[in-house]
Amino acid sequence: MSAFLGSISSVLIILLMTAAGYIFGVRKWMLKEHKPFLEKYIMNFAIPCMCIDGFVRHLSPELLRGSWRIIAVSSIGLCICFFASALMVYLLRLPRNRAGVFIGMGAFSNALFVGYPMCRELFGEESILYVMLFFISASVLIFIGCYTAFAWFSDTKGKSIGSRIFKVFINPPVLSAVVGVLIVMSGITLPRPIGGLIGYISATVSPLALLYCGFIIYESGIRNIRIDRGMAVMPVMRFVLAPLVGAALCRLFGVIPPASSVITVEMAMPVITILVVLAKEWEADAQYAAVGIVLSTLACFIVIPVLMLFL
Repeated sequence: MSAFLGSISSVLIILLMTAAGYIFGVRKWMLKEHKPFLEKYIMNFAIPCMCIDGFVRHLSPELLRGSWRIIAVSSIGLCICFFASALMVYLLRLPRNRAGVFIGMGAFSNALFVGYPMCRELFGEESILYVMLFFISASVLIFIGCYTAFAWFSDTKGKSIGSRIFKVFINPPVLSAVVGVLIVMSGITLPRPIGGLIGYISATVSPLALLYCGFIIYESGIRNIRIDRGMAVMPVMRFVLAPLVGAALCRLFGVIPPASSVITVEMAMPVITILVVLAKEWEADAQYAAVGIVLSTLACFIVIPVLMLFL
């Protein structure tokens, strides 16, 4: 019960920060024109700093060499959810412009924008290491999986996976994870000004990401939520199947708390916000993706305290 009450307090903090982003949209303090800056700052600068800072401060060569189980569990779990979501597309007979979107919603969680601050509040600073290790798998598989799904169901000509797959490995979050691992393995100590800068910038990820999510909810519109075919199944995939898969794999591979708790919570996070951008790029149903983001983000604040009862 104490864990349940503590999780409610932690989730309330995240909810209030997200609500602040919504209010900023209502008050016109945050506008649509601000989104490109926030997206570029968070994805291309703040998150890379957070990855490097998290690895340098919380990881050692010994821990890194022994962390293969966490990376394996995360990768296998996301792949299982991907194929389960692809199967549901055919069972539900979703239209092609929604098929790739549904797979992205069911398979991949918002590991950083919501998952990082959520785990930090629930499990403390020690969870950052496990969030980073989960992110190594998620950051690569999200792009590969979404590109594969959208390309498979896309009616747009000339958009192949091969023309985009290179982007997966040169995007800043993935590169920063590689840099962080190399720094740890080589034993390099960052100069104090560089380390201090990275630390300050990484501290901005949680508040800005949550404000951004709140604005996305405002922009998409709560009134636009329609529980149609597929959308009713998505929460089951996201909040039931995904954490069950994560918990089962942790037990199978011998991953213990707090790592297993972080993986289970990360698997149960809302739909990734970047899915709207990818849907627009592939000319899929971006509004369907936006509704999924809003619905899953709101549901997350109810699901996580209940999930904490079982961790």
